[in-house]
Amino acid sequence: PPVTPMGAFFRSLAVPGWGQATLGRRTAGKVFATAELGIWVTFASFRIQEQMRREAYRETALLGAGIDLKGRDEEFRRIVGAFSSSDEYNLYVVARDAANLYLRDPYNPDMAGYRAYIAKYSLQGKDAWHWANRDAFLRYGAQRKDAHRAAIRANSMLGVAIANRILSAVHAARAAGQAAN
Repeated sequence: PPVTPMGAFFRSLAVPGWGQATLGRRTAGKVFATAELGIWVTFASFRIQEQMRREAYRETALLGAGIDLKGRDEEFRRIVGAFSSSDEYNLYVVARDAANLYLRDPYNPDMAGYRAYIAKYSLQGKDAWHWANRDAFLRYGAQRKDAHRAAIRANSMLGVAIANRILSAVHAARAAGQAAN
């Protein structure tokens, strides 16, 4: 039985090039299938790059700042790359936040609340770090950016994969419609 435009559309939506191949348009089918394969290979390559770059910045943090980032969330990793040490973070962020909350009233400051806030939210112990030198600090930031870019590129490939499927499906449906006429 002949392939309907809707049948060709859904075949190529599922597997780019399949609708074209069932219509005997082997060259067009190969083009869409090859593009799909290339897209997924590129996606996998970017994911592998992202993972390798993530490992690189984790190692840089361990060797250059003495902090193990395994199991840490993205916000903590960002903070490690934004401050030269946990002491600097504690001074510029935690102490500032505590002052804004507890030292607003110059005539009646809540020093106990201020100290308690700092004690609770300061990064110390296993959360502490200190970058040994500026080069390691800058390298960490560059490696994190590279990992982030690889992730964005991988996600972009998902959009390209969707576009390839839609183009293949529309092309197959039109070809099936032309063959029916």
